[in-house]
Amino acid sequence: MSTTIPLKEAVVVILDIGLGMTSKDSDGTITSSSIEDALRSVTLLYQQKLIYGKKDQLGLVLIGTKGTKNNLQDDGYQHITVVSDIEEPSIETLKYLENLSPGESKGDVIDSLIVAMDMLIRKTENKKYQKRIFLVTNARDPINTEDLSIVRDQFKKIDVKLNIIGVDFLEEREENDMETNNNNNKNKSLKEKNEIFLREFAESVDGVLVPVKQALEMMSFFRSQSVMTRTSFRGALEITPELKIPVWGYLKMKQQSLPTLKKISSLAQQQIEQQQKQKKNKDDQCDDDEEQARPNITLDVNQEISYYSITDPDNEILKPDLLKGYKYGKSLIPFSKIDEDQLKYSASKCLKVVGFTDRKSIPIYYNMGNTEVFVSQPGDKQSEEALSSFIHALIETDQVMIVRYVKTMNGSPYLGYMIPHVKSDYVCLYYNHLPLADDIRQYQFPPISPKNPLTRKSNIPSAEQLEATQQLIDSMDLMKSEFDEDGDPIQMLKPRYTYNPLLQHFYQCLHHRSLHPNTQIPKLDPVIAEYINPDQIIMNKSKQSIKNFADKFPLTKTTAFSKTPAISGGNTNGTTSNTNNTMIGGVKYRWKDGMLIGEEINLDSYVTDDGSEAKKRKVNDFSEFSLDKLVSGYVTEVGTINPVQNFKDMLNRRDMDLVDKAITLMKERILQLVNDSLRDQYYQKAFECIKELRVGCIRESEAEQFNGFLKEMRSLFQSKKRDDFWQYITADVSSILGEKSINLITQDECDSSEVTQEELDQFLDKRVKQFTPPPITNINTDSVDDLFDQIE
Repeated sequence: MSTTIPLKEAVVVILDIGLGMTSKDSDGTITSSSIEDALRSVTLLYQQKLIYGKKDQLGLVLIGTKGTKNNLQDDGYQHITVVSDIEEPSIETLKYLENLSPGESKGDVIDSLIVAMDMLIRKTENKKYQKRIFLVTNARDPINTEDLSIVRDQFKKIDVKLNIIGVDFLEEREENDMETNNNNNKNKSLKEKNEIFLREFAESVDGVLVPVKQALEMMSFFRSQSVMTRTSFRGALEITPELKIPVWGYLKMKQQSLPTLKKISSLAQQQIEQQQKQKKNKDDQCDDDEEQARPNITLDVNQEISYYSITDPDNEILKPDLLKGYKYGKSLIPFSKIDEDQLKYSASKCLKVVGFTDRKSIPIYYNMGNTEVFVSQPGDKQSEEALSSFIHALIETDQVMIVRYVKTMNGSPYLGYMIPHVKSDYVCLYYNHLPLADDIRQYQFPPISPKNPLTRKSNIPSAEQLEATQQLIDSMDLMKSEFDEDGDPIQMLKPRYTYNPLLQHFYQCLHHRSLHPNTQIPKLDPVIAEYINPDQIIMNKSKQSIKNFADKFPLTKTTAFSKTPAISGGNTNGTTSNTNNTMIGGVKYRWKDGMLIGEEINLDSYVTDDGSEAKKRKVNDFSEFSLDKLVSGYVTEVGTINPVQNFKDMLNRRDMDLVDKAITLMKERILQLVNDSLRDQYYQKAFECIKELRVGCIRESEAEQFNGFLKEMRSLFQSKKRDDFWQYITADVSSILGEKSINLITQDECDSSEVTQEELDQFLDKRVKQFTPPPITNINTDSVDDLFDQIE
C-alpha cells in the first residue's frame, strides 16, 4: 500500500552561538566571521520558508546562551534557549536574527538535538508533517556522546531528517586525506574530532552534512516554488474516430511574473498603532464588552469605482446599465452581455489530431504560451503501451502532430503541435500553441548567405572572417564550458538550475525592506551579479578569439552627412532636371497645385520603408521646434483661446485626416465668437479666424465649403442684429488697417472653386459705405468658458 507524502513540513533550526563560534585576535578583539556565516545561512533558510513554505512551520533554538529556556531544562539541558516554538515563519523572527549577538556560554549539540526532537513530537503528534532538523555549528565546543544510540533510535522512530551545516568544516576529500595521514595520530584537535563525529552521526541517521559555503551558495538563490502536481487535461488523444488513447496533461513550463503586491492603508495602520499605545497606557484591562465594542480595523484598501457621463456628470451610472463598446472604424458599437453570449464560440473538450508534419517544418520560435506534457493515464497498461508505440513511431519518422486542443468544455480552441520525448524511465508528448498569421512578424532582411545569388558581394564574408567567427562561437560554447569530476564536458547554465535574476533581486529587496523599512533599496547581490554576467573563465578562454574577430571585422566611424549633399549626375552647373522635378544648387523644385515649390535636399526627408521615393518628409518639419509645437501636434479640437493655431495644427496632422473636422469646428467657433461678443469685443478674433479658414480651404482644395459658409454668414448677419460684423469683414479697409475684405474663393485662386469673377462682383454690395473700423482688441482674448476650464 503506497503512502502519500505530507505537503507541509515542521522544521526546527538549531543555531550555535556559543563561545566556540567566536575567536579573538592577538590584541583580544573578538572576531565573529563564523557566527556571521551561520546567521546568514539561518536567515536565508527563514527567508526561503517565508516566501515559499506557506504551509511549513519553523522553530528556532539557540545553543550557548547565558540563560536557559526549554521544556527539558529541569532535566539538565542547560544553555539552550527556544526562541520560537514551531509556528509559521514571521518577519519578527528575521528581525530577531538581524540583531542577534554572540552567546556567552557553551552548549551541547546532542542536548539541542534532543530538545528539538521533543518540540517536533509535541507539535506533530497525531498530525501529518514531514519533520526536519537543521543544525548550524562549527563544532568547536565539547560534545557529549553518551547514550548516543538512544538518540539515533529516536531519530529513526519519529522519522526526522537531519541536515547539518558545518561552519569552517573541511571538505570531505580533505577530511578523508587528513584521516588517512593521521590514522595512528591521536593528537587531533577537538574540532577535528567533532567534525568526524558529526559526519558519521549524520550518515547513521540518513542525514546530510553540508559546508556552510555550499549551503550559502544553494540558499542564495530563491528556488522555484514547489507546487502540487495537478492535471490540466484528462481525456482522450483522438488520432482517428476509431483510435483514442486516454492521456493526462500537466503544466510543464510557464512564464514567471513578479508577485503582485497588496496595498495597505497607512491611515488604518496609524489607527491600529494608536489603539495599541492606548491599551498599553491603561492600568486596568478592558472587559469583554469594551473589547467587543472596538471597531475591527483592517489594513485592506477597498477600491470603489463610480461611473458618470460626460454629458450628465451629476448623475451616477450604475454598473448594470453599462455596455461594452467596440471601436469599428470611427464608431463605437455597443455590445451587451446577451450579444456576447449568443455570438461566443462554444467548443467541446477535445485533443484531436489534425495531421502530421516534419519536425523541421516547425521552428522553435513558433512555440507560444505555456508548455504542457502529456502522458498515458496512470494505471492503464493498454493506453501506456499504445502511447509509447505511437511516440516511438513519431521519433523514427521524425514527425510531429498538429492537434486541435480545447482544454475545458466551452473553452477556447487552440491549434498546436505535439512533439515526442523519450527518456530512459518514461515517454511523453510536449504540447505548444502554434502562432497564427497575425502573431508572426515577417521581417525582411537582405540576404547574406554566400550561396544565395541575390547576396551583394559586399555582404559576402571572406574565408578568414568565417574562420574567426567559428572560433569565437567554439570558444564561448556553453556545452563545453564546465567539466565534471571525471573531466568530461558538461553543460553550463542548465535551465533546471538557472533561476530568474529579476525574481531573485525582487525578493532580496523585499527582504531588506521588511527589516529596514526606512532605508534605500540594496544593490544587486554579488552572487546574482556573478550569475547574470558572462563567466570569467569563458571570457578568459575566448579573449584571443574576440580580438581576432574584432580585427577581421573592423568598424569605422562614418562622416556626418551635410544638409546639402553634392549633386550627382555630372552636371557641372549644379542643375538636374526630369519631367516633374528640377534641382538647382542643392535645392529641389517641384510643381504642386500649379506652383513651383522649393525643398532643400536632406536624407531625412526620404522614407524608405518600401524602397520608393514617393513618401517624403519636409525638411523644415523640425525647424522652430518647441514644446508648444510638440503639444499642439496632437490637437483634435478648435478652442476659443487660440483657434487659429488649433486650426493650423489639425490641418498639419499626419497620423490622421482631420481636414473636414477642422473646417467644421472652425465654422462653429467663428459663429460662437460673433454671437458671444459684447458689441465688437471678439470681432477682430473672428475676423482672423475667417482669414485663416479661407487660407486653409484654398490649401486643402475645399473652396466650396468656405464659399457656402460665407453665404450662410451673409444670410445670418447682413441687415440684422450683427450687421456691423458683416460690414466689418466685407468693407475695404486696406487704406486704414492694411487689411483686405473677405470675399469668395474664385477659380483663379483654387481649381475646386466654381465662382467666376462676375459672381464675385455680384456677391458683395458695390455701394460705397463709410465704415469706421472698431478699435483693435487682443485677438487672443480668452472666452469665459475656456477660462473656467483652466480654473478647474
